[in-house]
This record gives sequence, C-alpha cells and structure tokens, in this order.
Amino acid sequence: MSTPPVIDGDWSEWKKVAREYPATHVVFGKANWKNEDDLAGSYYVGWDLSYLYLAAKVRDDQYVQVAQGQDLYKGDSLELLIDLDLLGDFYSAQLNGDDYQIGISPGRPTIGDNNPEAYLWYPSSKAGKLNHVAIAARYEGAIYRVEAAIPWSVFGVIPYKGMRMGFAFSVSDDDRPGNAVQESMVSSAAGRTLTDPTSWGEVTLK
Repeated sequence: MSTPPVIDGDWSEWKKVAREYPATHVVFGKANWKNEDDLAGSYYVGWDLSYLYLAAKVRDDQYVQVAQGQDLYKGDSLELLIDLDLLGDFYSAQLNGDDYQIGISPGRPTIGDNNPEAYLWYPSSKAGKLNHVAIAARYEGAIYRVEAAIPWSVFGVIPYKGMRMGFAFSVSDDDRPGNAVQESMVSSAAGRTLTDPTSWGEVTLK
C-alpha cells in the first residue's frame, strides 16, 4: 500500500485499493452455527515494508468477549494463519517453525473499551501477547469492523513483491454472555485445519 491505512476501524479507504474476500466457510462448531446473521466474515489484506495490514468485517448478532491472552479465541475474535515457507514445505501437513497463528480480540468485554489485544500461539517457542500490533475496532450493532497492522518483525522476514505465503483468515464466535467458550468458527479456507497448513489458502504480495 503506497499510503498506509489509518488504523481506526474505518473501511472506506480500503475499497479503492484492495479486494474484499469472504470468510464464510463453517470450519468448527457447525451444530452451533445458525446462519450468516449468527456469524459471517469478510476481509481485506494489504502490506508495505513495515506492516502486514488487515481489515475485517464480521456479521455477528451478539458480541461476547470475556477471555484474554492464550484464551482469547474463546470469545468473538479474529485469527490469521500464515505459512512463511509456502513453497519450501508445500506438502507438509504439520506445523513447523515458519507457521504462525495470531489471534486478535477487538475488545473486552465490549468493543470500544480501548483494550484490543493480539496474541501469538504458534510458533509455540514465541507464544505470547503481541504488544506492537496496532488494532482498532468499531461496533455497528450486528456488525463489527476491525483494522490491524502487524509488524513484519513479528515474523522475522522482509516482505517483497511476489512473496507467496500460506494464509487463512478466520472468525470465532461466542454467544454465551459472561462465558468464555468458542462455539463456532468461519474461515476463508473451506478445509481449514489448524495443524495442517496444506488445508489453508494462499496470499501473494503484489
């Protein structure tokens, strides 16, 4: 992106410079998922030499998030799966040190509390809260929007045009107020399995 997006939860600047992709495949908790008013997502992704940028829109009839840290997936939250060595281990169906799982909480217990959070689960050797990820979110009733800027230093790589990475964007849902439980998940990758990078999708930096 020649001009970095303002991380404020406003989608308007993305529509002119990027493409919106859907995340509507139910990959966990199908028995708990009612319809796309219950949970559905879409997203934009962009980059420059400093950050990987994400803009997400989530349709969710009830926002619930009381979890934090390593448990933040047990509430309404976003997830990115990234395989930095897509071509080097293209056929490897297990996680290794170049595979990343990052969770993003828009706020706790409500959006707008100025306490969004990002957490890294994998690689497990680097697990912990990501303090340098910029996050902003807006709540619009049955929809919430999130923008995030993740420093490339989190991944330990220098991005370049043509770089290909394994990629999946997913959204977790919790509809039990006051409880921390992951009831369902929708994803950009129809067969998304956390521990199998071959089930993720792909992104190319342009």
